[in-house]
Amino acid sequence: MKIKEQSKSEPVAEQPVFHKVAENLYRLESSGGYYALLKRGGKQFRRSLKTKDRKLADRRLSDLRAKIGCLQISPEARLSFGQAAKLWLETNKHAFSSSTATRKGMYIKGLLPYFEEMAIRNVTQQDCDRWVTERGSKLAPETFVHELDVLKSVFDFALNRGLILSNPAAHIKRRRVVSKMIVVPTLEQFKQLIAAIRLSDGRADSQAKAATGADLVEFLAYSGARVGEVTGSGDANEKRPLRWADVDFGRGTIFLPGTKTESAPRTIPMSERLREVLLRLKEKAPQLSDAIFSVRSARKCLQTACKKLGFPKFTHHDFRHFFATTCIESGVDIPTVSRWLGHKDGGALAMKRYGHLRQEHSLAMIKKVNFEQPTNVIPMPKSGETKPDPATSGPGDDRRAIAKAKAKYGSPWWASENPLEVFWCQLHEETLIVPLDNLLENAKRAMGREVVKSELADRQGLIDELEARVSGSALEEIRAKIAPQKLDESQTTVKHS
Repeated sequence: MKIKEQSKSEPVAEQPVFHKVAENLYRLESSGGYYALLKRGGKQFRRSLKTKDRKLADRRLSDLRAKIGCLQISPEARLSFGQAAKLWLETNKHAFSSSTATRKGMYIKGLLPYFEEMAIRNVTQQDCDRWVTERGSKLAPETFVHELDVLKSVFDFALNRGLILSNPAAHIKRRRVVSKMIVVPTLEQFKQLIAAIRLSDGRADSQAKAATGADLVEFLAYSGARVGEVTGSGDANEKRPLRWADVDFGRGTIFLPGTKTESAPRTIPMSERLREVLLRLKEKAPQLSDAIFSVRSARKCLQTACKKLGFPKFTHHDFRHFFATTCIESGVDIPTVSRWLGHKDGGALAMKRYGHLRQEHSLAMIKKVNFEQPTNVIPMPKSGETKPDPATSGPGDDRRAIAKAKAKYGSPWWASENPLEVFWCQLHEETLIVPLDNLLENAKRAMGREVVKSELADRQGLIDELEARVSGSALEEIRAKIAPQKLDESQTTVKHS
């Protein structure tokens, strides 16, 4: 092998000079910085300790020795990135839903062209930066974030198993993800969509086929269910579809099997519109074991109707948003809507996702704003006035109304020790018999959650929720106990002399 002679005119590159100052510790003469040189399993590790301070260098050398001591000297240490990624996915698959595991596999597939054949212990920060430069600019922010999370997770997995010393992707920052604006159909658009789907192309046979799709869209809009919870589709491991056995017309509830998580199965109250849809479908006299819907999707007829009407391309999931938005705009509190949707976070996600207002609702709400005197402000009494004591000088009309209401019942439920009985009975009585503080305390114990004063305005909503929470037999027992007495006119008429 020939060695090219150095020309006299060319400058000679100065070789770095290291001085050994301790075992595995070296100091660079030109800069005074400290470096480590260690060996394990026949592999040499050279690392800058990034300091000129001897004591700090000793501590960092000790940490580096500990890390290298944890490295696996085994065939697994030679795993490629692709093999390590596959092993990570298989090891953690039990913690993912099947759909999530499928998406993780897709993100790994996007990483493989850049790292697949590389030994995972040889991947450097520069290799990760190359992935960011070449692929990151082509990805949508949300996809980039998901792919980066998988990349970091694979390296963390290798780090915990002693295959690498550090995570080479730890320095990469996530891109900012801006949530997409949810486009929710207006009430008028929803009505037009259903009518357009049922009309189809005008032929009787086409209308018969489209009717089931329209029924499915109505069910999603009136229940807030995911399409997979209704049809059993949309998951790699498909779940069972919603059956007639899940519908309880007596209690007015529906059990949704749930597909997204193990905690997703839930019982929801049945709105009047949802009851109408189900009663219409039940006219075909199905068996309890039959699926409510024979179709797995209404996507095609929905897209056709949207195109015909010039609407945005609404999807199945947009009608879940339609349900949640309609409930909130109707005055239902967000924690309750969150439970109906199957969220387990107490309403945080619902508040973030459905905190918006549709334009027509926003315009209606601004009319309630009063800059003269807000409606929730009670003026203080004027000087010299004394505030009456409601306990001793309450209006006579109120006392007579309470007395008249109590006279209707044979059982004094307002004095009961059973909070469910007190709360249930008061919900069915227009006159407030139980003191408000006492009522809210009984409501909390009966519902198993805090009940705020504003919720009492929606009695039917509370009744629906109670029926979903409490067994039917318990409520039937209370109904029988507090049935109002039937008094004839001679008992209720007072003769004046």
